This record gives sequence, structure tokens and C-alpha cells, in this order.
Amino acid sequence: MNSASAISADRAKTEIALVERRFEVFQGAAGLTAIREDWNRVTRALDKPRFFHLYEWYESYLNTLSDSPVYFVLARRKGAPVGVIPLVMSPLRLAGTKLRGLSLPHHPHMLLCDATLTNEGLDHITMRELIMYLRRQRMIQWDVLFFPNLLEDSGLLSALNAGAAALRISEPQTNCDYLPCLPPDELAARLSQNFRGNLRKARNKLAKLNRVEFISARSRPEIDRALDEFLAVEASGWKGTAGERSAINLDGRILSFYQSLTRNFSRIDACEINLLRAEGRCVAGQFCLVTGDTSYILKIGYDEAYAQVAPGNMLLEHTIQRYLREGAIKYVNLVTETPWHSCWKPLSYVVSRAWVFNTTSAGLTAYSLLRAKGPLSHTYRHWLKPLMIAVGWLEPASTLQRFSGE
Repeated sequence: MNSASAISADRAKTEIALVERRFEVFQGAAGLTAIREDWNRVTRALDKPRFFHLYEWYESYLNTLSDSPVYFVLARRKGAPVGVIPLVMSPLRLAGTKLRGLSLPHHPHMLLCDATLTNEGLDHITMRELIMYLRRQRMIQWDVLFFPNLLEDSGLLSALNAGAAALRISEPQTNCDYLPCLPPDELAARLSQNFRGNLRKARNKLAKLNRVEFISARSRPEIDRALDEFLAVEASGWKGTAGERSAINLDGRILSFYQSLTRNFSRIDACEINLLRAEGRCVAGQFCLVTGDTSYILKIGYDEAYAQVAPGNMLLEHTIQRYLREGAIKYVNLVTETPWHSCWKPLSYVVSRAWVFNTTSAGLTAYSLLRAKGPLSHTYRHWLKPLMIAVGWLEPASTLQRFSGE
């Protein structure tokens, strides 16, 4: 085959791919509503849907936390929906360069992210064409795509890693802990002798209290009452007005977000609030979203006045045992990585973040500087940075550092 025919063959392949795959951009609440059925079709085709893949997650976000333009890119293959990629305008700064960022929606109360992609939407060809489409379209102007909080089995991360590495950077970010729902003896065998003793002492102390009961609510109106109790106990200690003031109840937008999650996910039987009550009051609570074989604990709270009975650990232990008895839930995902998790010897997913840079001048500059940070850090500090300041490409106070996208 000569070079001309090779080029023609490559062009033909590209044209066929573009015919097979189409992308449409929808904006805001009206756009989200317009693709509801397509989104649900994609979700039903997922091997392991997680709560942040669901339409209801973004419905709640859009109605409460969003304060920048939000876009939903619908991917189709041969007319059928194969993926939805939610993107929000997120201005960023890297090495003194102002960047027009497009990121997956994220927030201190949205700690796991992903695009919603079927197996047909996961292949690197679809991802390559998506990035090509975003670079060519004129509706959204951007310099960098930022994808934070991706679990190691993220469809989006897999699709990115399967393709060419050009203008892309990814790195580990943190971990996400989870616990298997094991029989009591198997679970205990994983724990240290000291922690097993602490749990035993807490159980004995809890048994001496009056009117101890464990409550699990998943339907309305019971879940609405459970939410009120959970919010009260979550705000009762160091998160409340006497502490760091991070309780859900103290921020109207955050409160609305959890109220919206409760409404939207209980509608599909995917929201669960677990409570431990003693002596007529709630002493611990969990706010959970449940999808597939996993319950995700998004928020916890406990009454510090009952710290001697370790109410949070007692509720977690009971929740695991209940899931084991019921059989449907195999894992309790703790969503984050915090010091108290270590007592339970959890398993962990690696959580990563990735950037894909556009071919704009700002995008290329930021990509080059970020790639050069390690091997060329001395050259950057002593030659490249002063030169860039002198010609006005860089602000004097800037430092070359990785950005978080916040």
C-alpha cells in the first residue's frame, strides 16, 4: 500500500468512527432533564454502578451546590447512548498561568467522581474522539480538563490510560477505604487484639444503657424523620457551633444538598440512614447511599457525651452484621481515608486525578511547565522562570506547583 492509499484508509477509518460515535452537549437543569432517559439507559448497562454515576447525584448537585455553568456531554455509538460526561467550568491557575478549566463536578461533600460510561463507551477510541470533539467545538472554551477523585476502577481513568499519553498527566491523590461484610469471627480475626477488646468493652457498656435500638430507614416519611435525627447528632459535637462549625445544619446549601439526596435517592430505594438510639436520644448516625452490592457512608455523626460506648463503632459493627444477614450488601465503603478507619483494617482503592490539556497557548504552557517540574526544576527556577517573568508570561509571585482544582 502506497502512502496516498494509507492516508486515504486512515481518513476512511476516522470518518467511520465519527459516524459511529456522536457527542452532544447539554447545559444546566434543562439539559439534564432532556437526557434523563438516556442517562438511565447508560446506568442500567454498567457492570458496577456507583452512586456518583447516577442521574440523581447530579440532579441534587445541580439544584444545590452548583454555582458555575455545568455541561453534560452525551456520547452515542450507532445512535445508542454509551456515556455521559458531566463537566463544570472551573477556573484554575498553574505556574502563574490562568487556565480555563473544565472539570468533573467536585466539592468537599463530593469526594468521589467519574464519568458514566458503558463498556462500549470505555474504549480509548471513544475517549480520544471525545477529547478531539471538545477541542474542536466552540460552545465551551477551555485550556485543561481536570478529572479529580477517580477510583482505581474508574471507567474514565481506564479509558484515559488506554489511550495515548499526549498532553495528559495523572497521579495518585489519596485512598478510599472499604470493609467487606464478613461473618463476626472472620471480621474479628482481621482486627488487632486491642481493638477487639475495645469493641467488647463498648458493647458491654452499651448493653447497660436503657432503650438501646438500632434503626435503619430507607423510605419516606421514616427517612425524613431519620434525617432530622442524623443532622442533629452530626451537629452535636466538634462539628457544631462550639467547634469548627462544619456541621451540615450550619450551611444552607450543604443542608439542601443532603435533603435533595434523601429525596432523590429514596425515590429509587438507594438512600439509607442508620441510627443508634439510647436512653431516648440518637447517639450515632450514618448517611448512606446504596448502589449494587455496596453501601457508601457519606457522613457520620455521634454524640460525644456517649463516647464511652464508642457509638460510631457500635453502629458500624451492627451495620456490617445486618448487611451480612440480609445478604444483598457485600461491602461498606467509607468513601475517605481517615485515621480512625485503620482500627478496622480496611481494604483500600487508590484514588487518582488526571489532567488533559488543550492545544491552546495557555494549555500547552501549563502542560510543559508541569512536565518539566521534576527533571528541570533547577533550570526552571534559575533560568526559565526569570525569563518568563521578564517577557510577561509569568507573574513574579508564582511558584510551579501541582494544582488541586479547588
